[in-house]
Amino acid sequence: MRGLKRITLVIFILIGSVSLFGYWSFDQFNQAFDNLSAAYLADAPLTYSSIRERRVASSSLETIEELATSTDSELASTSPETSTKAAASTDPTDPVELSFTFPEKDTEVYIGCTYPISWQSSGTVSSLETALVDAGTREPVGPKTSGISKENIIAKDLQKLEWKVGYVWPGAYYIKISKINAEEAEIRSKIFIVNKTPENISADEQKNTCKESGGI
Repeated sequence: MRGLKRITLVIFILIGSVSLFGYWSFDQFNQAFDNLSAAYLADAPLTYSSIRERRVASSSLETIEELATSTDSELASTSPETSTKAAASTDPTDPVELSFTFPEKDTEVYIGCTYPISWQSSGTVSSLETALVDAGTREPVGPKTSGISKENIIAKDLQKLEWKVGYVWPGAYYIKISKINAEEAEIRSKIFIVNKTPENISADEQKNTCKESGGI
């Protein structure tokens, strides 16, 4: 009986020792794992932060270099233009800039009437190469049909072009200038409508129609 009790006691002691050793080993493993994790987490932000700082510094440097390059190129390109324009304002040989003031708002153009084609310019206009262009097809109308000569000499004290509207098809048109004072140009007027003159009216009534539409 005593022997059985001793054997049972020894078994319980062995089981307790094994359990205690297992618990102690598991606790040591957890502590080691926690230490490794803490060391990794402590190093990781530093590594990310240093990489981020390097990228930001590199980007900032590139941006500053681009701004400096673009600013220098802009200054190099704009300065000569500014000085050239300032010097050119007194040079009569420079190309003349021109913008149409014809047609005015709500202008109605009638076949057979004469209209002053007016403009604003940066200098004296001595000659113009012009054409009447169909706004739909963008094809020029011949001088005989349109009533606008291709080459026009402009009086110095007049600075406008008198246009007697030819017998064109009623529709939308614009006037195009391809040369000013023999210099190449690309200028267009606003689109306007050429109307057919009312039929069965007297000469006086036709004159009134022309005057009321801004012509003669």
